[in-house]
Amino acid sequence: MNKKFIIAVLIVISLTAMSNIASATKQTTLGFIFMGDDGPFTEPALEFALRDFDTVELSRDDLTDVDLSQFAVLWWHEGDSDPGALSDGEIQAFLDYAESGGAILLTGWAIRYATPMGLEDVEARQFGPVEDDGSNVGLILLEEWMDTPLLWDDLSNLEGDPPQAGDKVQVNSTGYPKSGDYFDNIWQNFINVAHVWEGDTDYADRIAAFGYWEAGSGKVFNMNWRLPNFHENNEDIEMLEILTENVIEWLASESAYLAVNPSAKMATTWGNIK
Repeated sequence: MNKKFIIAVLIVISLTAMSNIASATKQTTLGFIFMGDDGPFTEPALEFALRDFDTVELSRDDLTDVDLSQFAVLWWHEGDSDPGALSDGEIQAFLDYAESGGAILLTGWAIRYATPMGLEDVEARQFGPVEDDGSNVGLILLEEWMDTPLLWDDLSNLEGDPPQAGDKVQVNSTGYPKSGDYFDNIWQNFINVAHVWEGDTDYADRIAAFGYWEAGSGKVFNMNWRLPNFHENNEDIEMLEILTENVIEWLASESAYLAVNPSAKMATTWGNIK
């Protein structure tokens, strides 16, 4: 057989394999849950997922009735209101999923449930929602996490270049959702993945706003404080959406329940919990 033909075939096979690996990330099964109001800080997150991913809606009963291991990642977003206490069974459903190897992303006021889950012993500080305060905020990338490029793919620093260690990335131009944080180093178990800044203030490691807790064999990621502002006022919404997708894809790569589907889009399962 012609040697050039064999080489060409090998190149095609190699490129196809690389494409399949890249698309596997996009086909992550994602369960999206919100329990409070579907207002101006929550509805745009819903629209973001509907626009980019395939969606299926769950009821609150499904949280304890459905096998959550069918999802590589569960994204729990609360942007508008406090949903109130969860039952022991509902908290346990999240914990069982995470501890068995699943991955959870908490955004907005969903952070309040990190304490009932036993991830921290202290209560999270709460605030918001505020539609417009004129304050720019974002991340400061840490050297020790630069070897995890999946988290920073397609992001830009303040100069419009690919970010390097120590650079600032802006994801919010004004306002903030119903949200919270663990402030002034009151946490014990949280692993910071990036620091945060607001205006001219670098909060360094004073705020637990972007990072995760280990839960058994799984991870619970916290992206909160002023970061997850999906409101239409946010002029940096594109950067926030890129960051959110990167976090979900990284969590999926860490999840025991990552699976590949034939769809060309990420398969997203929504939990509209009332």
